[in-house]
Amino acid sequence: MAIAVRSHGDVRILVLSGEFTLEGGGLARPLDLRGRRLDDLGGALRTVLAQGCRAILLDMEQVTFLDSAAIGELVACRRRAVQQGGDIALLKPLGRVRAVIEMVHLDRMFRVFDDEATALAALGG
Repeated sequence: MAIAVRSHGDVRILVLSGEFTLEGGGLARPLDLRGRRLDDLGGALRTVLAQGCRAILLDMEQVTFLDSAAIGELVACRRRAVQQGGDIALLKPLGRVRAVIEMVHLDRMFRVFDDEATALAALGG
């Protein structure tokens, strides 16, 4: 999975792409299913939070796969953000990714948006 960060007002948008799998046998940077190194979502979120940003939008339009470890990482990241007075929302999860999010009820924990402008308005951007 690759991560790009952009800003819109007070909101940081983390654009995720690829397979969101975190299992890697204890590697410092885990591998995706094709053996490519993953960027660390937790590390990216810690950086954004340390910079004082409290409104975070995860753009998931280009995410093609989530595994159980990735779901756990999303929950941990949300908990960390809330403890620091922040919020994380999800933008445009599609297809199987959306189905997994709904199946494990992450849509009850995260606000899920299909439109960036609506998400930014809700997050105060």
